[in-house]
Amino acid sequence: MIVKEDLINKIDKNMEESTGLKKGFWAGLLAFVLAKICHVLITFAIGFTVGSMFGFTRTVQSFCKVIDSPVVGLLFLIFATRFIYIKITK
Repeated sequence: MIVKEDLINKIDKNMEESTGLKKGFWAGLLAFVLAKICHVLITFAIGFTVGSMFGFTRTVQSFCKVIDSPVVGLLFLIFATRFIYIKITK
């Protein structure tokens, strides 16, 4: 093998003992930034897909405005940030 077996076992042991990121400001900020990136990518993908399938019509414009509205974005960010924060501080 390229890497010694005892080194692999040592790394695996350290990974099992890891408890994740400490709770606090930096974990929350990281969770928010990751949620914001996910929000931008998901809204772009949905808008691009719908726009590509149906063309640039009034219905597609209305649909994209609903997806890109501040209320939908805020709801997504709240739930996504909470979910990511729980996962990274576990």
